[in-house]
Amino acid sequence: MTSPVQEGAIGELFHATPDAVLVLADDELVAANGPAERLFGGAPVRVDLTPVLATPHGATLHRVEWPPYGVLDVIRRQVGGFDVLILRDVTRSVRQADGLRRIAEVSRSLIGEAPSVVEVAQVLVTEAKHLTGAAYSALLLLKPGSLTDSSHFVYDAPRHLFPAHMPRVVGLLSVPVQSRQAARLDDIRGHPAGVGLPGVHPPIGPLVAVPVLAGTEVLGELAVANPPGDRIFDDVDEQLLEDLAAHVAVAVTWARQGERQREQELQRQEVVDTARHDIRTPLGAGKGYAQLLARKLGQMSPDQVATALEGLTSAFDRIESFSERLLVDERHHQLGVEPLWGEVDVGELLAQLTRDAEVSTGRAAIETRVAPGTPGTLKGDPEMVREVLDNLVGNALKHAPAGSPVVVSARSEGDQVRFDVRDQGQGIPEGEQAALFERWSRTDSSRAKQLPGYGLGLSIVKRLVTAHGGSLGVSSRLGEGATFWVTFPVVV
Repeated sequence: MTSPVQEGAIGELFHATPDAVLVLADDELVAANGPAERLFGGAPVRVDLTPVLATPHGATLHRVEWPPYGVLDVIRRQVGGFDVLILRDVTRSVRQADGLRRIAEVSRSLIGEAPSVVEVAQVLVTEAKHLTGAAYSALLLLKPGSLTDSSHFVYDAPRHLFPAHMPRVVGLLSVPVQSRQAARLDDIRGHPAGVGLPGVHPPIGPLVAVPVLAGTEVLGELAVANPPGDRIFDDVDEQLLEDLAAHVAVAVTWARQGERQREQELQRQEVVDTARHDIRTPLGAGKGYAQLLARKLGQMSPDQVATALEGLTSAFDRIESFSERLLVDERHHQLGVEPLWGEVDVGELLAQLTRDAEVSTGRAAIETRVAPGTPGTLKGDPEMVREVLDNLVGNALKHAPAGSPVVVSARSEGDQVRFDVRDQGQGIPEGEQAALFERWSRTDSSRAKQLPGYGLGLSIVKRLVTAHGGSLGVSSRLGEGATFWVTFPVVV
């Protein structure tokens, strides 16, 4: 373009300013300086001026969004009979300001009741995609204490483009983690570090990946990518992603703390539920002995009184033991998994079960059988072993027909003592048996009959038997009752 304005104020402006300058006559472009040629793609400048013709004359800046050239601040003045448009490209600063504002808004939305880590990650990974205009985005969080194993992998992209399993942090994925610095590539194909990506992943060319840092600890990395040949990321994208990663670190730390608190609350509730369940049996036995003494004390022999008092004391001792153990369990977040090993007299154990059940139910509720060759003692925590059999007997009594005894038998099985607890109830459907030892599991018949309980007893049995290195199981057919069995070691 040959300019009619080579000297004077306009000519000086052409050479003195780094901003783009357009000179118009009757709204037609007659001259443009070098920065304008670079902004609009070369000389001669050919561009539709419609977006800026509405700019008023004067010293006031007029901001214009002019795709694909970006965001421009425009001043329009009359100089020497010409309209002069001075355009400053503020796309970068506007993007940064808008991005930081969005990041702050997202961060505020995550303050309050801490959401889960997955919820936090999904919100932030979607924001990363929006901030950078990327096609794909992903957030990978490391397992605490590891720089290679991931705990979470969340992405904003079509699901079929990513693997179902957690990727290991190797190759390209390890660069931000190991270096603690951003990695920005125009095209990962052929790059020396362009290995170690998940076996299934989107077609990627341009990429930016930044570490997520909490002080000196690397929590993971945040990445955005585009398909090959698509827009290359610039330093503004990188800076926004780094700023977002700082907020990711805070939000993820906050979410993890919330999850730990919720987990601790659940554990505490489990302790309470377990205590409520476990204490019922000795409480029932103690109440039975107390009522027996209150009703028939004058008719009882000294031996009978002594036996009743011994049973009452034993019930209180067991309640106290449960309470102490559950308090320890709560402190260590372990529900009774450390047996206090001792010797358990098999005959005395069965006699106590029989006596306490009779007092609690007011009838001969249990029949006991000991097979020839059964060891006289076993190794275990006496309180836990008793708790296991209390739970099994209590369950059996609930399901046994009125007046029908529960049979508790003991026999030798290798280096274990096996106890079978059999009732003559209606039995358990085969499809329900697999889940019986899981927490909160209750059979349909229990719910239908509205039998008391929370589905805790058998899960407690499983936990305590497993702690002793024993095994357990159930055998049942509809209409033929059910037999639950457990084993405890003879020697440790």
